[in-house]
Amino acid sequence: MVPQRPTPGNQALTHSSSFDDGTALTASPEVAAALSALLEHDVTEWSKHGLAEQKRRTVRRVYAGKLDGVAVHVKVFRADTIAAKARDALRQRHKGEREARHLQVALDAGLPAVRPLAYGLAKQGEQLCSYVVTQSVAAAPFGFPSDDAAAAAVGALTRQVHDSGLEPGDLHPGNVLLDAHGAAWLCDLTSMRRGGDLSMRRRAAGLAFFCNPLDAGPLDAEARAFLRGYLAAGPMPASFHTELARATRRIRATSLRSFGRRGQRSCRHTDAEPRQRATPRWFWHIGDGGVPEQTRGDLAAFDPSAHTPRRSGRRGGVWLLENWAVKQREAGKAKKLWTAHYWLLFAGVPTPTPVALRLQPGDGLVFARRLHHPDLATELRDGALTDAEVAAAARAVGRAIGRMHGHGLRNRDLKFDNLVRVPDQGEVAMVDLDGVTLHSAADTRGCGRDIGRLLAAWRDAGQPGGSASAARFLFAYVRARRRLLQDPPMSRILSRADKRAREWQRGRSAR
Repeated sequence: MVPQRPTPGNQALTHSSSFDDGTALTASPEVAAALSALLEHDVTEWSKHGLAEQKRRTVRRVYAGKLDGVAVHVKVFRADTIAAKARDALRQRHKGEREARHLQVALDAGLPAVRPLAYGLAKQGEQLCSYVVTQSVAAAPFGFPSDDAAAAAVGALTRQVHDSGLEPGDLHPGNVLLDAHGAAWLCDLTSMRRGGDLSMRRRAAGLAFFCNPLDAGPLDAEARAFLRGYLAAGPMPASFHTELARATRRIRATSLRSFGRRGQRSCRHTDAEPRQRATPRWFWHIGDGGVPEQTRGDLAAFDPSAHTPRRSGRRGGVWLLENWAVKQREAGKAKKLWTAHYWLLFAGVPTPTPVALRLQPGDGLVFARRLHHPDLATELRDGALTDAEVAAAARAVGRAIGRMHGHGLRNRDLKFDNLVRVPDQGEVAMVDLDGVTLHSAADTRGCGRDIGRLLAAWRDAGQPGGSASAARFLFAYVRARRRLLQDPPMSRILSRADKRAREWQRGRSAR
């Protein structure tokens, strides 16, 4: 008899068992015994039984270790939220089974993917959580920037996936592994559909999603080798680059809104504390190094009545502490201000790093890192800047506002008092973000107003740097917009800016 490879849809995992406590497994024989023993314990205790927790995200945990001598990764999906319960009730297969089947489909299609070893249900407290076990690969996640050979290999793998008619819904650099030989592997296929012959638009959408961290997506200079690897299997139609640009702008707008929502739910960027009656609720921006317990304690102990505010008014007070700036607003306004910080972080616009949001009925406090530098208005008024520093500031402001407008953000309170130079980073950061709003990036309304407000401030300051500063600002602004694959109508924007600047100047003169 001639051996036959598994046909698409066949499940290579043969050992299935269910237990009285509701847990279950479907596993290959090489890990079935060890996995059966592991299921006797709660998921939270797995770290005591040979598995080490590698990641903890909003919807899953990832463990790594060995089962019967086989190096494995175990992904456990969260099941205690309303969304997870509804998903498990409506779908025929749980997430772990779907991912195992998707990985097997990819392997059957000849794609390099990690091998599924088991899936099933494990207990975590009172809940049954879906899990999937995959064989570990000695490899590291891909990321931009990367050397040309690695990027080309990943681009070729992405083309192979698309040509096979598979459409992963979450294919991004972190879900592609590179081994020591430069070969690329797929490792996360929880969301995948078989779309047949993919259209050019759907291919472009997949590439734009993969290259989302880059300003110009797959057309960015850092993705040049990646795109070359994708096209190596055969050219695409001449309009493909235009479709890539459209898809990149589309995914950027979607991602900005999604990232803003991350500010109020637990994820890799935010730690959202659970609601408790009669207790303030805290949201912590995790960042790269997490939030030290000392910082949590210091901010939780902050009492506005014990400090003299720098400013106070109908909207609330502002306090400048040694390391933090604190702003008090109504609860709804505080949430909008917190979200604005996340928008600017995603857009790459320099701004003080958000630290925490405290909400209680009718009141909110927003904590951000304090920049220990005077604002730009003060430095210009005191004559503290050299000609070179004025020129660098003009370029930095143009770059920041260009990126802000390129992401659809506007700031109706843009003035020198709310701009702070960060000399060691060559940037000018925006502070006081109450005026930040979100619009369509293709809509130019508000761009002229923002630049006009800044133009009026520049004229009131005596036009530091003269016309050369204005030219540097505009060059940096246009360059930032074009880097985001946009070509704004500058003549119309500048005409509107000049009109608004004159209106503000006349208004101040009348007062």
